[in-house]
Amino acid sequence: MAPIATTADLRDSGLSPREIRRACTGHWQQVLPGVVLTKPSPPTRLDRLRAVLHFAGPSAVITGADALVRQGATVPLPRHVHVLAASNTRRTHPLILLERTTRLPDVVPRAGLRLAPPARAAVDLARRETNPHAVIAILDAVVEARLCTPGDLHQEMQDCSRRGTALVRQALRHLWRRS
Repeated sequence: MAPIATTADLRDSGLSPREIRRACTGHWQQVLPGVVLTKPSPPTRLDRLRAVLHFAGPSAVITGADALVRQGATVPLPRHVHVLAASNTRRTHPLILLERTTRLPDVVPRAGLRLAPPARAAVDLARRETNPHAVIAILDAVVEARLCTPGDLHQEMQDCSRRGTALVRQALRHLWRRS
């Protein structure tokens, strides 16, 4: 059995709701509503990412810092997990930054996770940042890790919503001057 499962999957495997509740008060734990960690140790960040994808649904894609770190960039991880989901998704939770979108990215699979491509993840993360130096650091991190080029970031800026992109556009001009 996988370490992360939905309660629906556990019921489908033959466990009753009562058995699931009893296990969650013992050696299992509920990570998110309807999502269970089936091992006694505390959830790792990877366990949390998998739980978030189960919770947010089949269209969900992890973006932002977690997607970048999983692909090799060095950026700080926030407390929440940034997720892109179809515009009709309604499930939310305080530990999830759910961004509804009509433009879901192609998926980069890593360790059983659905991740946004580096340029999209970097722009999604940078758009929410208010510190210009932090925006530059994010974009520098993905370019230095060779996950994408300034041209890839520029293309993503052409394709994305313009909301929250002023600082990102300024930082991209900084990258173009350097490259």
